[in-house]
Amino acid sequence: MGKRKWLIVIIIAALILIMQYLGLGLGGGKGEGSGDGKDVSASSNEASVTTTTTAVPKEFYDIKVSGSTYIIDERVVDLKSLVSTVKLMSDNVIVRITDDNATKNAMDDLKKALTDDGREFTETVLDNSALDNSMADTTSEAVR
Repeated sequence: MGKRKWLIVIIIAALILIMQYLGLGLGGGKGEGSGDGKDVSASSNEASVTTTTTAVPKEFYDIKVSGSTYIIDERVVDLKSLVSTVKLMSDNVIVRITDDNATKNAMDDLKKALTDDGREFTETVLDNSALDNSMADTTSEAVR
């Protein structure tokens, strides 16, 4: 009977080793759940990859619309030239439109051209009734 005991112990030990090798049983295998464990390692590698991006600071480009004229850096330009200039600018540039008693058509044409180009812009209205002629920010639009 002593030999039978050792034989049973050896068989149990062999079964435990086989179960561990196959990932079954006592938690010493390849992990919980089904599969061969390869998918788990692939997803953990993907999760450990980090991407760092640096935000580019926004820059502003000022356009003043007075009546039906467009003014950039104290010089009058037509809408076509203005749009060509803006198209050459990087994506981090925001156009700042100042409405100085502009006509509705001039403002609408400029906004449409900027929107069609996908250019972000803000709009301010020059308050001519104020004694100090300061700019009053009445609306702020972000179009993209």
